[in-house]
Amino acid sequence: MSGARGKILRFVISFAAIGLIVFFMRDKLHESMAILRHEVVWGWFAVAVVGYFIGLAILAVRLQWVFRVQDIHMTFSECYHLGFVGLFYNLMLPSSVGGDVAKAVYAYKHSGKKIESATSILLDRLLGFFATIMIATIGLICFSKEVENAYVDYAVYGALGVIVFFVAFFASRRFARLFKGLARLIPKEKWKLQLAEVYHAIYGYRHHQGPVFVAILLSFIGQAVFISTNYWQALSIGADINFWKFFILIPVISIVSMAPSIGGLGVREASVLYLFGRYLPPERALALTLLMDVLIYAFSIGSGIWYAFRGGLKQSQEMEMMQSPKE
Repeated sequence: MSGARGKILRFVISFAAIGLIVFFMRDKLHESMAILRHEVVWGWFAVAVVGYFIGLAILAVRLQWVFRVQDIHMTFSECYHLGFVGLFYNLMLPSSVGGDVAKAVYAYKHSGKKIESATSILLDRLLGFFATIMIATIGLICFSKEVENAYVDYAVYGALGVIVFFVAFFASRRFARLFKGLARLIPKEKWKLQLAEVYHAIYGYRHHQGPVFVAILLSFIGQAVFISTNYWQALSIGADINFWKFFILIPVISIVSMAPSIGGLGVREASVLYLFGRYLPPERALALTLLMDVLIYAFSIGSGIWYAFRGGLKQSQEMEMMQSPKE
């Protein structure tokens, strides 16, 4: 029942957010659509599309380095395909981690190493989150006077606190032991053992500083490319916003998008409107929001089509099994 309630909550939040956006922006919708029909410089949008492909390629190389520590050998092509699998399942499954579950399944099928595959995908996600928050923190320190929004400060520094906690938790067993009592909240002994295996696997990365350093560096480069794709989309509709502001605002949008929803639907659009509405007229901020959605969903749907032609949709039952706590 709890899983069903969680799915219902995600649907309610997403569609409520979309409904509120439509209600409050109903007078600007026609103007926004006119901007998209007549004013978009598609050359800049094409640059954003190419940038998205490059960003995914960088993250594929990062995943290779993360896998290498666990002795999971996958080619660049396989890791690149894994990135598209993740995009598709982020769209299809009503969960913010649906894509990660799918990638873990395919890594496990390839390697036969269940815990190692899941750990690698988890660390890969944490590295991306780490780079995103650090970029936002540095940008906020350098350009705090230009942001003029206390909520942005709270979001960035709050997320930074979460990152510091996770780094300390996985890097220091002494610190992790302080939270040993929380294991009582886990109902099954089998789950406790699996979580302990995951913890020790991630802890083991501290002995592989070279690959971890390369993966962190690739995270910063990849996230910078993805942030830049949003700037290029803004240029395509004639938005005059300082390039560096995107390195603060886009990470905040990424944080908000992690809220319970259908893959960020609704909450992502609301956060884009709220943050960029301070720098753009309402109709242009809405046009930018819709253009960002076009890119995100075009990649997700395109990934699904490619995935289907490769026979991947036959594995949908395995995705459901991995999301279920039952063995």
